[in-house]
Amino acid sequence: MLFQKKRPSAGTPGLLKTKHQDGSLMVSQILAQSGQSNNSKNKNTIVASGIDTLELTIGGMVFPSQSYIDNYTLYDDIKSKYCVGDKYFTLQLGDRWFQLYPKSSGHYEYQFRNDEFGFIKVFHPNDWSKGCTYKQQIHLKLYSKFIHSCSETQLLQEIYKICSHFISDPEEAVIQISRADLHVDITNGDSFFSSADMDNVVTRTRFRDKWFDVSGVQFSSDELKFMDEYLNSTPSYNRGCGKLTDDLIRRMMLSSQNQLSLGADRLIGGRKLQTAYFGNPKVSDVYCRMYDKTEEVKKKGDELIQDIWKDNGYNMVDKVVRVEMSMKRNFIKELDNGSYVNLIDFMNNKHVIWEYMTHKFIRMVDSKKENNIQLSEVSSFWKIVQGAFRTPIKSTVRKKHYLAKVNQLYQQALGCIKQACSIGMENNEDYSFIISMNDAVKKGLTSSYHSGEILDR
Repeated sequence: MLFQKKRPSAGTPGLLKTKHQDGSLMVSQILAQSGQSNNSKNKNTIVASGIDTLELTIGGMVFPSQSYIDNYTLYDDIKSKYCVGDKYFTLQLGDRWFQLYPKSSGHYEYQFRNDEFGFIKVFHPNDWSKGCTYKQQIHLKLYSKFIHSCSETQLLQEIYKICSHFISDPEEAVIQISRADLHVDITNGDSFFSSADMDNVVTRTRFRDKWFDVSGVQFSSDELKFMDEYLNSTPSYNRGCGKLTDDLIRRMMLSSQNQLSLGADRLIGGRKLQTAYFGNPKVSDVYCRMYDKTEEVKKKGDELIQDIWKDNGYNMVDKVVRVEMSMKRNFIKELDNGSYVNLIDFMNNKHVIWEYMTHKFIRMVDSKKENNIQLSEVSSFWKIVQGAFRTPIKSTVRKKHYLAKVNQLYQQALGCIKQACSIGMENNEDYSFIISMNDAVKKGLTSSYHSGEILDR
């Protein structure tokens, strides 16, 4: 267990119930199956797994912190002085520097961003009570680079730490998942998958848009028009130009049978396939994405994820396939009656959720059985995917050094000092106040240097 608070437990992961597409899952049966070992001699080796994206709402019957109450007027003043074209003002929260956005976002009055950490949105203290019911006074989006840079225990500590700037007692706040992505990175020899491999995917995805891959069922425009008219008007009983032929009926039945089991919503790539989506990222509460992670790492120069791969036996040659499950709160609430909406419960039961996703929501098989797709044999690659969260993975923890823009910080600090001088000076001839301010800044910096405060930052 990562961390436990004094509240009702999510219970033992014996039965995972879901309203999503009719299913229920006996986890005890799945866990009884033998997992795949992380053998470096195999073509498919797990080199990373865990949480990749995390969006949270935080709040409840809690009070704003005193520091937040003391500083929100400063935030208001900074926002009011912003002019289009200006750089966003940078201010410090703990040991990190954040940009303060000049605009609000819905109920969230203040928005803070740190490119190495994440994005924070907070209710105004005067509107604080409006967020109590849905426990959402703070919305926190953590960037994947930060999530991968620390252990899960450290991740929880950092969340509580950042919340302490806005909530008087952050451990009393309810932390719920708005969106969470689980992933596993697996080597796959010298190639990614082909479109034919994607055809051998069995999925419960509910398609929102019409699509047909090369091996799918296709209808002519006249047939689609006829079916639409047939559904929305009195049946023609085969009178007129539209005919409900045996062949059309057969293809309609085949389309219905395959609706929950064939292919991806989108296949993205040039000559070679690079990404496949199972579900619509824009509208679906849950979807799966499989893509060539090595290509993305090359483009972005992500050294951290490469270090994690190397620590887990990556040879720096093979293609790495990422299988990613993205889940929003509406979907997570359906699992075990919402037992995993709370962040701590989700983190403690990632393996349970992953078991459901890779056994019931989506599977890759060697070939589909026409008579009964559910009996199709799972591919060797997918067996490793299914056991990913039972396989020990080394977590490469990196201490991040948040390098702020020195010149920008200097200009902002200088501006604050000038503002203080303009308030403190009696008139333009009061140069003695300038000297006093200069001495105070020098004394403060010297004291912070000797005490070690500057290094701690």
